[in-house]
Amino acid sequence: METPVQAVTVTRASLEAAGFVGFSAVATLQLDRCERVPIERGVYVVVRDPSHPLGFREKSPAGFYRGVDPTLSLETLTDRWVQGASLMYIGIAPGSGVRALLQQCIKRTVRFGGGAAIAHPGGAALWQLEGSTQLRFAWKVVDEDPRPLAAMLLAEFVARHGRAPFAQDDQEAVDE
Repeated sequence: METPVQAVTVTRASLEAAGFVGFSAVATLQLDRCERVPIERGVYVVVRDPSHPLGFREKSPAGFYRGVDPTLSLETLTDRWVQGASLMYIGIAPGSGVRALLQQCIKRTVRFGGGAAIAHPGGAALWQLEGSTQLRFAWKVVDEDPRPLAAMLLAEFVARHGRAPFAQDDQEAVDE
């Protein structure tokens, strides 16, 4: 039975109570090539310490996949910002093949943010945050399809904040 998702989008403690683990900084994941992340299906989130000062980079350090610059305007970033939220992004690792499991999904996201031309532009806005290497990835392994859990997280976040997390690509859906 899944842990209820009520009020998990607010703090690290509430995510931990819902079964999310890891909370590994981007810098750490880059160093160990995401070896600490399980090779399982699940949901992952990216959180930011709200005590860190907010700032946006004019230019994204993320990779140009198929020649497309992932940089968003400072106006867009400001408009998307969700005041008081520590949850920045929700992703899923739906599991049919190694590229669709947590370790590879997180690894591809981190590599994309580090400048690699990787086919994982989801959450591109993350990398324009000042101090993006201090963002933390947490994950929850799920035995069944992870989409319902991710959808519940997103619905909870939207109910609380009136909009999707800052780096959710289309500001509605959960990204694979």
